[in-house]
Amino acid sequence: MTPRPPTRTADDTNPPLPDDDEDIHVGDDVKAPKKKRVPATPTSRKQLGLPPRKPGRPAGPARVMMNVRVLLETDELVTEIGTHTGMGPQHVADAAIAHYAKYLRRTGKLPKEPESDTQEQPEAS
Repeated sequence: MTPRPPTRTADDTNPPLPDDDEDIHVGDDVKAPKKKRVPATPTSRKQLGLPPRKPGRPAGPARVMMNVRVLLETDELVTEIGTHTGMGPQHVADAAIAHYAKYLRRTGKLPKEPESDTQEQPEAS
């Protein structure tokens, strides 16, 4: 049997570190990160990743997210309506839902609106 060469350890290859830490300044130039401002509302444009609203442009109506799937034929109809009227899908959907609700109320399948809701209220600016 041939003798094995001795194994090297970390002490054999690296000299010991000095005991005094006076010349070591780790983290002296690191500054604490600036605190981020929390938006005033949880649905702010910045939080949603949207660009800021143009100066002088009023805020639009309050909306809620609604995720639906539509049939291919319905999607093609929305595209056709948008092409002929210049309306976007949001406005087409709003108009269609309002029209259907009006039909259901007229036929009695949906309760009538209270009188206070039917009168248009001026928007506060």
